[in-house]
Formats: sequence, structure tokens, C-alpha cells
Amino acid sequence: MKKYSPRRDFVIVEDYFTPRQAAQWLALILKKGSDPIRGFHHPHVKANRFHKNPKYPVKKYMCLGLYWDPRDYHYYPVIPDFNVRPYPIPRELEDLTFKILEEHFPTPSFSPEGVLINFYTDDSTMGLHIDKDEEAQDSPVIGLNFGSTCRFFFEDEGGEMKEVRIPGNSVYIFGGSARGMKHGVGTIYSKTLSAGAEKYLKNKERINLTIRQIYRAPA
Repeated sequence: MKKYSPRRDFVIVEDYFTPRQAAQWLALILKKGSDPIRGFHHPHVKANRFHKNPKYPVKKYMCLGLYWDPRDYHYYPVIPDFNVRPYPIPRELEDLTFKILEEHFPTPSFSPEGVLINFYTDDSTMGLHIDKDEEAQDSPVIGLNFGSTCRFFFEDEGGEMKEVRIPGNSVYIFGGSARGMKHGVGTIYSKTLSAGAEKYLKNKERINLTIRQIYRAPA
């Protein structure tokens, strides 16, 4: 396990998961992802004033807890097109989230309310953006990466864009001064599939989970 901070309040922990743990998480994710409604899908994104021909950039995605809709950047208790609730966040994932925070990013309080699961392939990238769709901007974002290594772009304290590699079986957390940093995902590196993922993913594929608190706790 290797832990480092590319900038203040941004932590990466490589080899957080053993191959066996990674395989177990991938099996759970892909089982849920097979559901025709609540599982992995690609949304039909509508044109807007920013994009004439928009397309959600990953191969497919799904949500747990609350549904984040890339058509309007809002969170919903149900999947709008079907009026069906997403899968709840599994208790074991909630427990893992609290464990990661306790070990690597102590946080006074955190309530995991929404999990976005993106399935990346060799032609998937995520442009620079700021995670600002959540009301709870004082809560960190916890990421889990399984499969291949990706390039992760981030804004340092001086506003300069930097990049770092995030391998499979790693976790990353950004909060505090880094919560509003610009960030994005670039190329997936070839032949970097992490141990434990071989049965579930192909070369240059990765599954990334981001766990968020969406709403502020009542005063």
C-alpha cells in the first residue's frame, strides 16, 4: 500500500485492495450492473446551450442510492425515465467508505448518499470539471478505481493543471481545499489491468466508483 498527496487535501492510496477483494467488488458491481433498468446504461443526453451534440463520455454508468442525471446534473430518488428507485448503497460499501475516511482522510461526519459508477473503455475520457452538483460541498469525494491505470488531471493550489496516474485497486479522496478543484480523466494505459480484475474486465477497461454526500446535514 502506497499513500501520497499530489496536492493538499487530495490523497491517493495505491494497492488499497488485494486482488481477492478487487474481484469480490467487481463481481458485486457487475451483478448489479446487469439489471436492465437499474444497472449499467448509457443516457440519451439532450442538446443544450453548451453542447449541440452532447454525449455522456463513458461507455455506460449506473447509480446507487440517488440517481444523478447527466441531462440536467440533478440528483433524483428515482430513475426519471422509469420511476424506479436505484439500488440502495450496499452496507458493505458504506462500511468501506467510513473505513477509508477514518484511515486516510478523517472527516467529522459523512453520510454516503450517492454512488456514481462509471465504466471506462479505451475511448472514454472525462473532460475537466468541478464536482458542484452536490449541496454538501464541505464533504469529500471518495473514489475507488478497479481495472486499468488512468491519467487523472487535477488543479493544484496555484491553479495549474497537473496529472497523476491512478492504478487499479486504488482509492483516492479529495475534500477541503481540493473539493472544488478542476479535474478530469484522460487516457487509459494499455496492459495495466490490476490483479483480480482479469476475470471481469479487459485490457484498457476500468470501473470507477465515486461516493458522495449529496445533502447538507440538518443544523
